[in-house]
Amino acid sequence: MLENTAPSAPDALKVAGLRKIYEGGRGVSGVDLSVPAGAITGFIGVNGAGKSTTLKAVMGLVSPQAGRIEILGEPSNFESRRAVGFLPEERGLAPRERARDVIAFHGRLKGMDRRRAYARADELLERIGLAGRRRARIEDLSKGNAQRVQILCALVHKPALLVLDEPFTGLDPIAQAEVQSLFAEQRARGGAILFSTHSMAVAERLCDRVAILAGGRTVFEGEVAEAAAHAPNGAYVTLEDAEALLEVAAALGGEARPFPSRMGEALRWRVLLPAHVPYVSLMRAMAERGLAIQGFEPIEPGLEGAFWALSEKKAA
Repeated sequence: MLENTAPSAPDALKVAGLRKIYEGGRGVSGVDLSVPAGAITGFIGVNGAGKSTTLKAVMGLVSPQAGRIEILGEPSNFESRRAVGFLPEERGLAPRERARDVIAFHGRLKGMDRRRAYARADELLERIGLAGRRRARIEDLSKGNAQRVQILCALVHKPALLVLDEPFTGLDPIAQAEVQSLFAEQRARGGAILFSTHSMAVAERLCDRVAILAGGRTVFEGEVAEAAAHAPNGAYVTLEDAEALLEVAAALGGEARPFPSRMGEALRWRVLLPAHVPYVSLMRAMAERGLAIQGFEPIEPGLEGAFWALSEKKAA
């Protein structure tokens, strides 16, 4: 029996050793990620981690100082990027143009003839319930509807790869569900998606894979379940008495680490405990100290807890 020696299909996107440092030291200095065909990959990181810089480099909007970018097995260039649909961080639809015309224009930029571009624009607007607004000017649409139109601009030419920077910004739950349905259709036909997000819940619900960025470097890339397994044991705690919390955590053999943002006068903490210490022991110890707890949430074995744990392992 002969073995199947046919070569496997290349990844829709491959980034290796990407480096782009701006004046002042911000940028990326070691990004590696792959986006397989037929998969949705979430690109996760805090503000300033380098997500947008990476996506711009993929699309040729910034020139990296080092690294390799391949699209469908070919070097990233003008021709290979024609197979990509892109939603940038900076929204830029012409406000006086009509929704249908804007979508068709983006299709023609990707090589579609006029008739096909307009037919596809009508199809997509019908698909998300905006057929009645197809002649509306962008400036007359709500923020959420304008965002949906811009996503359709990325989808109009049925790209092999979608690269989307925060696609759910400004969308209400109904619009988010519609966009997620479009994503499912893209994946079902063998297309790939890479999208950046701050929402761990969205990434965990939609993605097959995640790439986590911290300090301009990839600190994890792989299946969502594999990432979630890195979640630590402990709890998220919100209170004002930081000194007492630090003492309680240390007494249990753990440590408390503050989140960077405050909630009023209270500070949210991530308390990490040894594997053998249940979170109820932390709750009991805080109650015995009489601490005024404003919030307590066990760290679930999911992506949010894993994200913080993996981010702290970034290379020095």
